Amino acid sequence: MANKKPLSIPVFFEKTKTVENTEDRFSKIKVFLMHTGLNYNESIFEKSVVEEALPTLGYIPIVGFIEDNSIGDKDFSDHRYIISKKDGEIYRKYIGNAYGVILSNEDNNAHFEMRTCDDGEEREFLVVDGIMWNMFEDSSDIMNRDLIKGHSMELDQNSVEGYEDDDNIFHFTKFSFRACCILGDDVQPAMSNSTVELQFTMKDFVTDFQRELIDKYNEFSKLMKEGGKNMSKPTTDYAQTLLNQFDEIRETVASKENYRDRWGDEYARFSAVDIQGDEVIIVDRADNYNYYGVPYTMNGDKAVLDFDNMKRKKIVYEDYEDGVVIKEGAFDYATEIETITTTAFEKVESANAEKENAETELEKAKTEYEAVKTELDTIKPKYEEYIKAEQEQKEAKIKVAKENMFAKFETDLAENEEYISLKEKMADYSVDEIEAKCSLLYTRKHIAENETKNNEPPVTDFTQNDGITVAVMDEPTVESGYVETKYGNIAVNR
Repeated sequence: MANKKPLSIPVFFEKTKTVENTEDRFSKIKVFLMHTGLNYNESIFEKSVVEEALPTLGYIPIVGFIEDNSIGDKDFSDHRYIISKKDGEIYRKYIGNAYGVILSNEDNNAHFEMRTCDDGEEREFLVVDGIMWNMFEDSSDIMNRDLIKGHSMELDQNSVEGYEDDDNIFHFTKFSFRACCILGDDVQPAMSNSTVELQFTMKDFVTDFQRELIDKYNEFSKLMKEGGKNMSKPTTDYAQTLLNQFDEIRETVASKENYRDRWGDEYARFSAVDIQGDEVIIVDRADNYNYYGVPYTMNGDKAVLDFDNMKRKKIVYEDYEDGVVIKEGAFDYATEIETITTTAFEKVESANAEKENAETELEKAKTEYEAVKTELDTIKPKYEEYIKAEQEQKEAKIKVAKENMFAKFETDLAENEEYISLKEKMADYSVDEIEAKCSLLYTRKHIAENETKNNEPPVTDFTQNDGITVAVMDEPTVESGYVETKYGNIAVNR
């Protein structure tokens, strides 16, 4: 069976940040997958229909085809296929590559967001999270270079159901997602604001900085416990700020909930004892003093704890070693923490500078656009007037040509009813059509006249003074007073 061409609907997505791991293997992608309502390609997606298709989103690929663009730079292109014919059937083989994937339905955070598009219209977009693999240098370099890319959604054609209304607009009633295709700058998306945007936010830098700083402090504290007696105090004391932060976390945990013991005394149910990675380690007094890890994030200087997703922790006991063990590099942690701080603020300043440059370029583009628009508004009326005059001149020439064509047949067809009707509807026909119809009427008239003449009996001319005159077929014999013909002897008057 021949492969069917998938339906593609242009949309856009954004790179939000790199997923944290030791090799920086992934980049998190925020995909503005599609918007509800009417699209530029004359189709409509109702929100209820889109919601029914959400279960088909999980693990669909983020694909693309990379080649040199019109200015010679590496860039994404379009939906790319090799088309071949075998046994009379057409086969389509997709030759693009997968550069990422939409996350599972449990993790892709599929939801709807309102977004104001470039045409000023506010539209409701389906937004979903995915990842791109950083191991593919071409795709990673393009995303980091351009910041904004186009995107087109692919649908499974076999799953599509719908109908076409009187305005030739197709209404989807059922469909399944197939893939997300990244487009290049040379390819124009057909859906409003179909772009891929690489975004950096102050929140990302602050959150990453706080988390890295806490990790370094925890490791530094561990080293201090293991070999602190032989270590000198760092010249810069970042620990005090972090300890204050932990005190606030501890107060937040303690205020979460109270409980009464068997004697009726009231106490805080939870107590914070440590921070490991992105979890606060707490003790639950109401649950036999078991340990739990509570996920947390930073909202500015305030820690937000997710008690709904806390998990029980187990304690591992290790053998105690006599003596003091000093870990290599322990003395350098204060300097490293200071370096992390400096780097974070440099990133913030760089991001602010890029933002200012982008705003400057935007204002420049707006100014150039207004200048072009003003010039266009000036030229447009003159152009429209020229087009109108040219059209009127063309129509006048055509009218004269039609009238000249009728003049050729006027003498013969002036009283013909079909000819008269044709002249009245002259605007509905071209010059060639008029010539063809008039020629047909002319031919019909002369054929009819010839048939009438052929059907009339011959006329014999009898004269009163000279007797009978006939065509003489034989030599006459006048002596007898008769003319001999093949019709008999005819008397001759003398």
